[in-house]
Amino acid sequence: MPKTKYPPHTEEIEKLAAFFDRTDTTELEGLQQLVGVPERELVNVSLRLPRGDVEVLKRVAAEEGLPPSTFMRWVLRRFVRGLSTERR
Repeated sequence: MPKTKYPPHTEEIEKLAAFFDRTDTTELEGLQQLVGVPERELVNVSLRLPRGDVEVLKRVAAEEGLPPSTFMRWVLRRFVRGLSTERR
């Protein structure tokens, strides 16, 4: 009997994509499907950005099949994680 595989507990798109690229999804049948998104403490922030930057972010988000706000949050979180890693 094959060992049950679980997706990595991460929000990093590259790690999740790599996992699903090399995993037969039929091996994941025993996992419980989440109905909603797990709650996280999110804070609303108002931010002014140059129009050209926003247009680029929206275009790339559409290419990735993501809502613009989700993609922008991912970009910022990735940058912040890089900062926290550099300053350790």
